[in-house]
Amino acid sequence: LMIGLWFACWWIGRTPLTASTARKFTAWVGGGASAALVGWAAFTAISPSVHELPWQPFTPQRLADAQSKGKTILLDFTADWCWTCKVNERLVLSQGAVRQRFTELDVALVKADWTNRNAEITQLLRAFGRSGVPLYVIFPAGRPDSPLILPEVITAELVLKKLEEAAAVAGEIPR
Repeated sequence: LMIGLWFACWWIGRTPLTASTARKFTAWVGGGASAALVGWAAFTAISPSVHELPWQPFTPQRLADAQSKGKTILLDFTADWCWTCKVNERLVLSQGAVRQRFTELDVALVKADWTNRNAEITQLLRAFGRSGVPLYVIFPAGRPDSPLILPEVITAELVLKKLEEAAAVAGEIPR
């Protein structure tokens, strides 16, 4: 969006004040249209997917319950204002292969929403050595003491690899 606004300002600003009314009008329309197009594309790219994942909101009890049931858990620390979080969710976590593997491994998807700086989530972020979002942690089934920490920017290949590692740690690799 900022690039679109910059481009619009550049386009309009390069038109001299002494230019004809038609040329000024063209600059304003072109600049406004380019900013609108880039803004639309930017916000469309991060809009929720048609295929929403079955996220459960984070609570310490929900995390403990999933761990006691021996489930593999993906704990997604995110926030509404976090651009990287939204892009990762839209372009990586919602991919068909990743979604399919979540289902095959019966992964509990838990979302720790840090939009309003929840104290419990802040404490857990610090426990993982982080001061902000995004943070992705996979707890292998039956092995909550062996979390796998993913980087801030993820790829589908990385998530699938870490899910395989979690399954191997848990001793179960369904194919």
